Amino acid sequence: MHPIRLGLVGYGKIAQDQHVPAIRANPQFELVAVATLGQPCPGVDNFSSLADLLAHGPQVDAIAFCTPPQGRFALVQQALDAGKHVLVEKPPCSTLGEAMSLIDEVKQAGVSGLFAWHSRFAPGVANAKEWLKGKALTQVRVEWKEQVRKWHPGQAWIWQAGGLGVFDPGINALSIVTDLLPGSLFVTSAALSVPDNCQSPINANLSIRSQGQVEVLAEFDFDHSDNELWRIELHSDEGMMRLDSGGAQVSIDGVPQSVSEEGEYPAMYRHFAQLIADRRSDLDLQPLRIVADSFFVGSKETVAAFHE
Repeated sequence: MHPIRLGLVGYGKIAQDQHVPAIRANPQFELVAVATLGQPCPGVDNFSSLADLLAHGPQVDAIAFCTPPQGRFALVQQALDAGKHVLVEKPPCSTLGEAMSLIDEVKQAGVSGLFAWHSRFAPGVANAKEWLKGKALTQVRVEWKEQVRKWHPGQAWIWQAGGLGVFDPGINALSIVTDLLPGSLFVTSAALSVPDNCQSPINANLSIRSQGQVEVLAEFDFDHSDNELWRIELHSDEGMMRLDSGGAQVSIDGVPQSVSEEGEYPAMYRHFAQLIADRRSDLDLQPLRIVADSFFVGSKETVAAFHE
């Protein structure tokens, strides 16, 4: 069987750093075309728009979307109308309603779809799932603190309405927590700090509970200069597991554990290929719903302006 012929929409930092290397390292895929308004992707045909790619480009079986969430809904609809499988970077859309509609449209199109919560494919997540078997969780603590100027330089869309602000990285932590805890999670309170020249928060503190009454406390900071943290602590009746570096490192009661050497994006594309082979989809919305609920119930404080 020939490789899955893949088109890529958007060729910014995340596509260059993660998607393209993972695609080219996977023999199940062949990257054949890119739609971008920025610098072209070397080694493939480049087009100025998805419409141009679909009309005049090489045949593609699937399309991966790496554009900002604002405006992405209509692009994914174009691909579905053309009968293409779709992989959609997180967050899938700028509104919950758009993302819910895409779930229905993927089903109607009879194709496979993946909302790409890439952090769920961090190697330590599999360790955590195995460790949690038979244990009673008592609390989950999340610290997700990074420097936006380092990871998203010049990306003004993050601060616009629909750009999510600190929830752009914070949703990665939420995607792991929702994958590990069974059932629904509910936001009980949220404190959001919004710079006075932005539409989206730069800091957020959340209190969440699970259906099993497990407390989840999350601290998100997008202006953290020293000792960046991407940490989740799972406290149980039999000890504590800690995921560090976004789930790349694992320790149990302070003792480091071995993890898989496969990276997040290679594992995610392997999953996407399997979904296409099985004619299934993986379109979970709970991380985005928690963010939406945080905006809905959260108290908002205006803080000093943000400047690059």
